Amino acid sequence: MPEEINIGEIIDKFLDTESRAKVIGSYYPSEAGMCMRRVYYSYMIPKSEDRHSLRIFALGNNIHSFLADALKTAGDFSVVNEEVPVRINYSDEETTFSIYGRMDDFIVTQEGKKIIIEAKSVSDINRVESPDEKHLMQINLYLKAEAADYGMLVYIDKKNMDIRQFRVDFNEELYNKTVQRIKDLDLHLKTGKLPPAEYYFNDQKVWECKYCPYRNECMEAIAKGES
Repeated sequence: MPEEINIGEIIDKFLDTESRAKVIGSYYPSEAGMCMRRVYYSYMIPKSEDRHSLRIFALGNNIHSFLADALKTAGDFSVVNEEVPVRINYSDEETTFSIYGRMDDFIVTQEGKKIIIEAKSVSDINRVESPDEKHLMQINLYLKAEAADYGMLVYIDKKNMDIRQFRVDFNEELYNKTVQRIKDLDLHLKTGKLPPAEYYFNDQKVWECKYCPYRNECMEAIAKGES
């Protein structure tokens, strides 16, 4: 009798790619609103993504590919570009760094409106009442870098493809806040000073600590008084 095929192993082997090494001075829009301590650790003590995270990430990519194909075939747009690279260079008297990212979709309507679309897959669309601040920070950086009229955050339920979408206009105050966060991260990394455990001391976000790959390191630091 032939040996039983292990589909899970085949999938994991397919997803098992080498982690891209992070370089201090190069930062990502998708991480701007994340817990700064988690992002700091990802530069200082990088870890490979676990199987569960890789599978979820792959599902999110598949959903985005589906959306991109739908936009291209809709016939309502004169331009549909996906995975558009974005770069913002920042420099002041204290530091210099770059922000790199890829916007999901950049479309131009028949009327000439330029729109940035950022898609996010979620496990339960009914819990999405408003855009997540870290997603707003991300798309706001794209709106700063590109000449677009506005952006759209599109949340897609992984179970049934239900959708909730939110229009996002560029916000200068949020942009300045986001850049300041990245600047703070940059300074922490360049000085080797551990940033605060933001999510652990936030009642609305502490639940995410359960899934953080650096939970043990963070808890040890907190126990030592490095909060």
